[in-house]
Amino acid sequence: MSDDEMMLDMYSVPGDEDVNPRAYYDQLLADCPEHSDLADGEAVVDFLFVRDPVVMQGREVLGAVHLPAVQGKLKKVFLWMIISLFGRLPDFLVTIDKQYWDSGSEIDQEILIYHEMCHMIHQVNNEGELRFDLYGNPIWGLRGHDVEEFTQTVQRYGAYSNEIREFINAANRKD
Repeated sequence: MSDDEMMLDMYSVPGDEDVNPRAYYDQLLADCPEHSDLADGEAVVDFLFVRDPVVMQGREVLGAVHLPAVQGKLKKVFLWMIISLFGRLPDFLVTIDKQYWDSGSEIDQEILIYHEMCHMIHQVNNEGELRFDLYGNPIWGLRGHDVEEFTQTVQRYGAYSNEIREFINAANRKD
C-alpha cells in the first residue's frame, strides 16, 4: 500500500457495520437541556473515525471537535472534499479514535460523545446574547475544558481554585 493509500485509509465515515455515534448524539441532544443551544440552532454535526491513534502531549486523543474550515488557497478544495464526503458542510466535525470506539462499552461511547458535545457552543456576545451572522445563522464556536490541572498539583496544594472546587463538588454530587 502506498503512502497516499495509507493516508486515505486513516479516516472513515461511520457505516452500517459500526455503532454509529450519531445515535448517541441525537439521544443526548433530546435528553440534555444543557445542549439546547445545539438543538435550537440546529447545529449540523458529522462524525469521522480515525484509524490510527493520535497522541498529543503524551496522551492519546479519543475524540476531538473541529470547526471544519480552512483559510487560504485550499479553502475551496477543502469545502469540496467535505461536501463530497458528507453531502453537506457540517458546523462541527467530530473525529473519534476508531480502536477506542470499537473496544469501548456503550457508556464509554456515550460519555465520549457527551464530552465532545460539551466543546460545541453557540457563541455569545459581551452581553451574553447569542451571536448570529448577517443571514440569521448561529455563529458556532469551541469551548475548552472547565479544568486543566495536574493531579500532582492538587495533591500538593488542594482545591486552590474555584474551577477545581466546582469540579470536585460536581464529582461528589454524582455518587
